[in-house]
Amino acid sequence: MSSVAAEPLDAARACMAQRDYAALKLGRDGLYWVQYCPEDGRNRIVQLSGGRQRMLTPEGFSVRSRVHEYGGGAWCLAGDRLLFVNDEDQQIWLQPLSCQGRVVPPLRVTDTPDCRYGDLLWDPHRRLVIAVAEQHAQDGVHNRLVAVSPHSGQQRVLAQGHDFYSSPSLSPDGRFLAWLAWDHPHQPWTATRLYRAVLERDGRCHAAELMAGKDATESLFQPGFDDDGVLHVVSDRGGWWNLYRLANGRWRNVCPLDAEFGVAQWQLGLSTWTSPEPGRYGCSLIVNGAGRLLDIGRGGEARRLVAGFSLFRSLCSDSRRLYAIAEAPDRQVAVIAVDRESGALEILAGGERPDHALSSPEAFHCDVGAERVHGFFYPPLEAGAAAPPLLIMTHGGPTATSYPVYRPALQYWTGRGFAVLDLNYRGSAGFGRAYRHRLAGSWGQTDVEDVAAAIGALVERGAVDPARILIRGNSAGGYTTLNALASLGNIRAGASLYGVADPGALRQVTHKFESHYLDWLLGDPEREAQLYRSRSPLHRAEAIRCPVIFFQGARDAVVLPDQTRRMHEALKARGVATELHLFEDEAHGFRLAANQIRVLERELAFYRDQIG
Repeated sequence: MSSVAAEPLDAARACMAQRDYAALKLGRDGLYWVQYCPEDGRNRIVQLSGGRQRMLTPEGFSVRSRVHEYGGGAWCLAGDRLLFVNDEDQQIWLQPLSCQGRVVPPLRVTDTPDCRYGDLLWDPHRRLVIAVAEQHAQDGVHNRLVAVSPHSGQQRVLAQGHDFYSSPSLSPDGRFLAWLAWDHPHQPWTATRLYRAVLERDGRCHAAELMAGKDATESLFQPGFDDDGVLHVVSDRGGWWNLYRLANGRWRNVCPLDAEFGVAQWQLGLSTWTSPEPGRYGCSLIVNGAGRLLDIGRGGEARRLVAGFSLFRSLCSDSRRLYAIAEAPDRQVAVIAVDRESGALEILAGGERPDHALSSPEAFHCDVGAERVHGFFYPPLEAGAAAPPLLIMTHGGPTATSYPVYRPALQYWTGRGFAVLDLNYRGSAGFGRAYRHRLAGSWGQTDVEDVAAAIGALVERGAVDPARILIRGNSAGGYTTLNALASLGNIRAGASLYGVADPGALRQVTHKFESHYLDWLLGDPEREAQLYRSRSPLHRAEAIRCPVIFFQGARDAVVLPDQTRRMHEALKARGVATELHLFEDEAHGFRLAANQIRVLERELAFYRDQIG
């Protein structure tokens, strides 16, 4: 624990401090990234050149894709221009970069209202933008890989026939195009396929060859070519997401480690490795839930770079330096540059030290039978004579990960006397394929067992007050939270943020990307109808006797608001203390600072009503 200032973080400062960076790219005129602004919830492209930052996105635009609902890959550089997806219309827009320092209004490239775009890639050889196109038609949602002319908007289909596409990558000479594809009921973190095809001078794509993933037994991530045109991909064929290169027709592990070089592909356009020169790599990886940055040499020898940071993402590189978006437990998210030879670190943007006291994360482990569950424990800032209340946080996904990084909204709780356990229950990414697949068929059971085991372990250690246990979760974490409230009798209150209440109903109405995810998490809905019912918090509402508060976006297309309304009404009808807060201007996840502030303040008041 550090004590920078005695005053704890209030809700307004906690939410306004949640600035973020994404989609880092290196161009000939500087470094670029997308910056999230909590004030209005918009994403804007920033250019860093000559030590000066310049906001490029004009008012009225927000750079955000909604392919798969979660988006990603919403922009790319195209020489002296950039191409981006505008959040409001999901169309591709073209914007010149240089005009005597003035921000130039963009021009719309596509005019297909029923189509969304993402994972943008510029093809300089044919002057086309390659993208994932997601068409929402009357007969369903169709995903394809397309090439679009930035001048005419004319499109050519490059690949179709699979349910999903992602990660297009061009060889340096433009002759080959690689991409990933997968089909229901799989998710990209269970089974994907890697293709490589010939790309003709006129843009026609043919002779597609399946390079990996034929037997649907491995998850593949971020295919790419080095400067020699050698194809690479991250694969978990050995139990861990490691980086492989194609040599003489066979895949060779670049640096075998029991660590994750990839992440769950909830979003498009992710980057965890870069090759500054053939045979040498910069890689971000996850070890026991925390991040590392490695420089890997030609012989596979790995050298760790940069101490003090616990997560690295969106990697890119030039001949001298690695660039990344980096996070740490004790500072704001930062854009960094690291000299590959000396290891010297330069913070290019962000990275400020908070002006309030911090609770530092402690690695948490406990046994659940013969297995082990992971997480990070944050003690309260003020250690009193009595054991503190515990707030358990269950992340969404459920195939996601909670990292030991600075999160103002988490520090808000520790500054008010709560101990916080950020739980990476079995099924979380970041701990190998077997751990990630642990929820197959057991969602709503295994994760709840982990909550129970974690509570027992912390109570046994005397770290928390057993009479003041609370739990909160968002999305899939809301499902875990509600099931824990129905199953465990030692939790005093809970909060569900756009959480799943009825998985059977969810499967029928949710978006395409996750429409068969429940088949993997719970089983076939017809053959396992009773299991769906027994694992449904809505159908177990009579077992929930403690107060529950709900927060929901009215525009949510992932977990429809009806799920939350029905759950709230079921508890209310039985006389259980419950509140529902509906945000008309929010979707799946709250982006506006004013709404985030309201959530924290109302949730705190709700808990205090229950535990004093």
